[in-house]
Amino acid sequence: MKISNEVKIGFVALLTIVAFIWLYNFLKGKEYFKKTTYYYSIYENIGGLAESSPVEINGYKVGVVQSIELLNAESDKILVTFSVGKNFKLPINTVAEIIPVSLIAGMKVHFVYGNGPGIYSYGDTIPGRFPEPIISRLETELLPLKDRISELIGTIDTVIGSIDEIMNPKFKKDFSGIVDNLNSTTESFDNIIGSKETDLKTSLENLTRFSQMLADNSSNMSSTFSNLEAITDTLAAADIYNTVLNLKSGLEKTSLLLENMNEGKGSAGQLLTNDSLYANLTKSLGSLNELLKDMKANPKRYVHFSIFGKKNIPSD
Repeated sequence: MKISNEVKIGFVALLTIVAFIWLYNFLKGKEYFKKTTYYYSIYENIGGLAESSPVEINGYKVGVVQSIELLNAESDKILVTFSVGKNFKLPINTVAEIIPVSLIAGMKVHFVYGNGPGIYSYGDTIPGRFPEPIISRLETELLPLKDRISELIGTIDTVIGSIDEIMNPKFKKDFSGIVDNLNSTTESFDNIIGSKETDLKTSLENLTRFSQMLADNSSNMSSTFSNLEAITDTLAAADIYNTVLNLKSGLEKTSLLLENMNEGKGSAGQLLTNDSLYANLTKSLGSLNELLKDMKANPKRYVHFSIFGKKNIPSD
């Protein structure tokens, strides 16, 4: 059987139309070859939700928005139909919440799972929820910040005004003079540094040599410190502290003795301060001296020896 060219052209055109329709619906999120079911929700406001918008569970796409239409001519309620894969079960009390995809990317539906008991049947109407628009929330949350920013701008304006008042011609002139003086001082400092550059290099070289000398003699310095430590230990063992205390006590006693002697206390003090005692002592020494002279001149008068017996000494 021979097929005419007209039939072939018609068949190709039909396939093209079917493929186009399928592709169009596929791009809109409708898949005819995937097992899906439908759920419904009713809203007072959908916030710009559109057909083919994604339907997600915790960020995972499970379906699309199949259609959006008014519930009836007398009502302002909006009926939204969801096309969801049959392998997903929605527990009782699940809520279809409309949320923004991002600040500029439209809206989507997010299924917030309920806690049951039981699950919704295919074709059931589940509760819908449209929270406060993100822009309204941002306005509410940013309103206090806006007030604070307004206050800050007012404060900055006041500060700028004060600065303008301060920056008068006289201040600018004085500030310019200060800058000129600072520049002059800097130049003078540079000149001083330049003139003393050789001295500074010499000082740094001397410091380097001194550091090298310390490093070269580190062993000798260690020995010296060890000897000092030994001397310190010896002084500590010698009980210098108690020796000094004893010396202090002796000096105090000597000072007290000299003070008593100066005040005429005791025999030595009487001898040093009593003139009559000195005179009597001098007189006694004189008499003793005369007695010694007389004994030397007339020994027989004081001492007499006899072989046969004692002889009376005549009295003068």
